[in-house]
Amino acid sequence: MSDNWGDAPADEGIEAEPFELDEGDEPDPRDVPDDAELPELPEREPGRLFGIDIADVATNLAAPAIRAAVQKAITAAVKDAVAAEVDEALDPSVIEELQAQAATAARRAVTAAMDALDEEEPADEEPALYYGSVDEFVREYLVKNYRRRVDGERSVWAADWWNYPEAVIRLDALWRAWEHLRLDPTTGMSVWFRDHAEHHMSVLLDPHGPFAAAGAGDGRVNTNDDQKGAELPYTAPPKGLYPDLREEPPTGV
Repeated sequence: MSDNWGDAPADEGIEAEPFELDEGDEPDPRDVPDDAELPELPEREPGRLFGIDIADVATNLAAPAIRAAVQKAITAAVKDAVAAEVDEALDPSVIEELQAQAATAARRAVTAAMDALDEEEPADEEPALYYGSVDEFVREYLVKNYRRRVDGERSVWAADWWNYPEAVIRLDALWRAWEHLRLDPTTGMSVWFRDHAEHHMSVLLDPHGPFAAAGAGDGRVNTNDDQKGAELPYTAPPKGLYPDLREEPPTGV
């Protein structure tokens, strides 16, 4: 078939022209033949590796290892020597004496501890009362120490306080609180006045409180405004109304 593509037969391929590598292009190392000559590596300096002096490293490591080994050997030798000396010193007679002394010391310690326990008061034992009844507390402490002017109008009080149930309850509460707080030598009395006395006494002295019906009383027995700083009025209750709780009750009662 005739055409304009040249005279070459149709079954012949096109021959590629050889080309040269540009400067800077290098062949792949994997393409290097086995028999090709490789560049020589520089010779390694004897006794050094990667610039490190092997002898110097060995010297630095050897010194601590030798010291540790020597200390271990010395420690073992000293322990053996001490054990031998102790075994020699602790003959049967010495051991027997030590056991006897230990037994004596233990016996004394136990005896002292038991004696101390005998001397201790039972933890649940209540302390003895200072005042044996609310009447004794009112008579001996309250009316003498809590002094206020009582005129029977602006402030009231009843000499026969034991005839007024609410007053008795409040005064009994004051007494028992005082018995408890007196055992506190630091702030006990301060707490008693602040939290108990001031509260209950302000109610009792109020003209609208428990003693409202008392008034001035016959002969102004319920007042003390005729004398400055006088004690609160007091009349003793019937005998036996407030027995002394500190005394042992009679047998059979």
